Amino acid sequence: MFAEELRRTFTRPRNLVILGLIGLVPILLGVVVKTLGVGHGGGGPPFFGQITDNPVFLVLVALSTMQTFLLPLLIGLVAGDSVAGEASSGSLRYLVAAPAGRVRIIAIKTLVVMLFTLAAVLTIALTGGITGSLLFHVGKIVTLSGSVVSNARGVVLTIEAALTVGVSMFSVVGLGLFVSTLTDTPAAASAVAVGVAIITEILGGIPQLIHVQPILLSTYWSSFTDLMRTPQVWHGVGRDVLESFGWLAVTVIAGAVNFAKKDLLS
Repeated sequence: MFAEELRRTFTRPRNLVILGLIGLVPILLGVVVKTLGVGHGGGGPPFFGQITDNPVFLVLVALSTMQTFLLPLLIGLVAGDSVAGEASSGSLRYLVAAPAGRVRIIAIKTLVVMLFTLAAVLTIALTGGITGSLLFHVGKIVTLSGSVVSNARGVVLTIEAALTVGVSMFSVVGLGLFVSTLTDTPAAASAVAVGVAIITEILGGIPQLIHVQPILLSTYWSSFTDLMRTPQVWHGVGRDVLESFGWLAVTVIAGAVNFAKKDLLS
């Protein structure tokens, strides 16, 4: 069942389009910077001023740019469709009638969407790295601490950053799957998952809610930039991972409980 779910998820035309869009963003970003330059006004995402220095910075800028909206949106679409899509097409009732238990179905769907999420961020790393290599020179890599690291070390840091961003999206995966068990409309499930992610980002910017911010799913999303320090700072990354898996566990368990009680055969 796992292999079939994996095949269906990674070969579905809409999901392939999503991966294509995700991979296209670093390419477009690189072309724009190559054509118009980085400007001199400052600001922008972390590492934007270094984007032409080495391909790894194009990847890091792409991750920073996409993490706040585009990645949650696209991952939410996939997660929200995982159960609700099959329910709306009528295929879910045949799936639950099979020997596989409902909890196992939710577990498999969760794992597959998590793998899709990691594939998405690695796509950003791959297309960003290739685009940066073609458009810009391969210069030195200066970390946020001012240290220079080798290109090989830079590639490792980039992969670590991409995987950290992918793990931070697991909270959106859980939300999408949970809401997907509540409705037969995939668009509604996706909209709720993305909406919650956006709302938590807004709440995270309100100083009066400082005591609530540690449990908001987006609070530590930008912590992956700490990996580009010498030595690396893991405090924020660790909290990001714990928070993401905490949201994932709570929402998936809630989704499994609801799915176990849901009438799909009537």
